[in-house]
Amino acid sequence: MNLDSISQELDRLYEFEISRYIERCDELKKSGFKVYRNSSGQHKVVLSGRSAQDQPKQTDSFETGKIKKENIFVRAKNKVKRSIANFKSVIKFLKFLYHNYQNNGSI
Repeated sequence: MNLDSISQELDRLYEFEISRYIERCDELKKSGFKVYRNSSGQHKVVLSGRSAQDQPKQTDSFETGKIKKENIFVRAKNKVKRSIANFKSVIKFLKFLYHNYQNNGSI
């Protein structure tokens, strides 16, 4: 069974047999799939386990049909922000260890 036929099955079950729909969604989730549903009741089934960066945002690509990729400058700015935040976290942790060492005499 391919992912499109599973999506069509879920569309039909969601509309006509809601109790069977819930059971089928649970089965799929236990089998390692992710199930997405938009506001109009259409479903999309994908394999879970792919990293979040490999997949586009589900709301952008599924509801509009278009995948919106961020500008390279926006991605670079976000990367720099994350790097600075990580560096600050490391510094704070090292300060904590240093102050703890001074107060207690050992780690």
